[in-house]
Amino acid sequence: MKRHMMRAATALLAGALLLGSCSQSSGTSGSGAAAPYKVTMAIMITGALPDISLIQAAINDRIRDKGLELEILPLSYSALTDQVNLMIAGGEKLDLIPRFSNQLITDVTQGKLLPITQYLKTTGTDIARVVGADYLKAGTIGGEIYGIPSIRDMAASYGMCFRKDLLDKYGFKVEDIKTTADVSRVYETVSKGEPGMYMTYSQGNFAGIVSQLLVEWDSLGDSYGVLMNHGQDAQLKVVNLYETPEYAQKLRIVRDWYQKGYVIPDAATNSQAGTVLVGAGQLFSFAANLKPGFDKQSTLGAGGVEMVTATISPALSTTGQVAILSWSIPITSKNPEKTVEFLSLMYTDPVIVNLLDWGIEGKHYAKLNGNVITYPAGVDASNTGYNFNLAWTIGNSLLAYAWEGNDLDINDQMQAFNRSAIISKALGFQFDATPVRNAVTAVANVTAEYTLSLEFGMVDVDSTLPRFQRALKDAGIDEIVAEKQRQLDAWLAGN
Repeated sequence: MKRHMMRAATALLAGALLLGSCSQSSGTSGSGAAAPYKVTMAIMITGALPDISLIQAAINDRIRDKGLELEILPLSYSALTDQVNLMIAGGEKLDLIPRFSNQLITDVTQGKLLPITQYLKTTGTDIARVVGADYLKAGTIGGEIYGIPSIRDMAASYGMCFRKDLLDKYGFKVEDIKTTADVSRVYETVSKGEPGMYMTYSQGNFAGIVSQLLVEWDSLGDSYGVLMNHGQDAQLKVVNLYETPEYAQKLRIVRDWYQKGYVIPDAATNSQAGTVLVGAGQLFSFAANLKPGFDKQSTLGAGGVEMVTATISPALSTTGQVAILSWSIPITSKNPEKTVEFLSLMYTDPVIVNLLDWGIEGKHYAKLNGNVITYPAGVDASNTGYNFNLAWTIGNSLLAYAWEGNDLDINDQMQAFNRSAIISKALGFQFDATPVRNAVTAVANVTAEYTLSLEFGMVDVDSTLPRFQRALKDAGIDEIVAEKQRQLDAWLAGN
């Protein structure tokens, strides 16, 4: 991190802390009692939420006796980053913001966020207890905690999602499918019995089969320099993924599938999700990033076609996965300590979590059985006033009710999944790409040109992979790998 950037960030932070300390001493009611501190919280939304004022009022009824008040600022995904940056730049009061993993270190470097560490020893002690030391590392930069990750699937496993009816029809049990060789045997049989159906694809979102099925590395943020063996090697050596024999071997597996007609021919340009193609009767299975409940979600996405999952690569917990979304405090917060007090409730108070996630019982949802909920009579997705649908972003999502269609014990399953994950030895490392920004841009352009066709098996590996590797070198991938190794070594020395 460049010294002049750090000096600028330090100066900006010092000014913000001075402003915050002055602000904390102000604010009393006419009777002389301290007025509640209003926490202004930005949340990400996917559509209009006309009843959000009702949710805000219900939360305020619950937290007023703690000297807190909440103001919710709903922002669309597309507008979130720009609007937050404008508010911070303009000095507008803003207390809590969601940040994605690739934003955190940039925001810290630019002096936009306040450190939270000291408040986890005062009003935020429950946060430290609930989140845990390992996951707090993902939001730690330079020895200070700047982001608190939302609690959800804190790891990712990788595998295949299959149509259960066809597995049953041809005598296969999903629990017996553990390797790509097992998958190949299934495809060989089912493809003969279902000649008009493709065997495999990816989950969608323009990701290849390899990157959603056979991941055994910590990408360290961007896959341009990775740690192999799930980040478990004694000497954490950053390598160029695309030059490893493991990557080439996985490409050849998928190439074999493509040549046998198993893969959708236009996979690299097809914009449809795997579930949609299953529901249309065109597809038997797709590679996916798995977690508990994924089979149920896929069944819904496939229009009721029952899906089951087989794990091929075990769950891995990395900085990127843990810090997919974290909660941070901008420098324009007037009272970070009271803000952390409210943030703590997002991780410990199920009433507040469910108000933010699902709205008001009887109006926006109704209980079915235990912690499972659905729409009240006469209400559906088209007319509810609070269809937030981003429960995973709000604090501790394991305190939230499960929507109809999920297992009763889905939250227990998620906890067990998180505990079972392999934890990369680099969990907590944040790569600052600033010193190699130009190389990152150039390498990104090269990977965009080559990876999908390779990872769907659409091109010859022996001729195309060497061209890809040469193009990456010309773009500067070795420079990225070296810089990432330098930063990782420094991080390891300090941890």
